[in-house]
Amino acid sequence: RDVSFGEVFFESDAVCGQITQTDPSSRTKLELWEEIFVGMDLSLFKEFSAGYDFRSTGGGTGGYLNLYLRATDNGNYYDCRLDFSIPNEVGTGTLVVTPETVPSSVSDTAAAKCDGTPTIQQYLAANPDAVMGVGNGELYAFTLDTGSTGEDNSGQLVCWSDVSIQYDDG
Repeated sequence: RDVSFGEVFFESDAVCGQITQTDPSSRTKLELWEEIFVGMDLSLFKEFSAGYDFRSTGGGTGGYLNLYLRATDNGNYYDCRLDFSIPNEVGTGTLVVTPETVPSSVSDTAAAKCDGTPTIQQYLAANPDAVMGVGNGELYAFTLDTGSTGEDNSGQLVCWSDVSIQYDDG
C-alpha cells in the first residue's frame, strides 16, 4: 500500500482507503499483485472486477483502478497506465474492466507513448508483445486508489471488496 495523508483500514469483507487531510497530494493506493500478473502476456487478460462502497465524497477524483502496461517485457518502467474511475458519488457498485472497456484517462511515460490506443484491446493490437505490470522491479500490475495527487481529496472514503482478476491460463 502507498498512503499519503490518509489511512487504510480493513473491515470483515473489505479494505478501505480514507483521506484524512487536505494536502493536494492526498491519496491511498492499494497495490494488487501476484507473481503471475507481473510480466504476464496482456493477451491472457480477460476481466478485472471489484465491488466498491463510496461512503463519503470530497473534492477531487474519487476512486479508480490503475492498470499498468509495457509494450514488451523489457524490465523497464511502465509504458502506459490506464485509469478506470468509479462514479464520484456516494453509493455502491461494481467496477468491471474488460479488454474492450474505454478508460477514464490514459497516461504514458516520457520514454514511451500509449499511441492513442485507449482500450486494452487496442493497446495490444498496436503492441502484440505487450505485458502487464509496472516493471523496473515493482511487483504489481493493478492499484485501487482513493483520491489523486494534485487535488484536495479530504473526506473521501472508498471501501473495495470482492476483487477478481480473470485471465486465460491455457
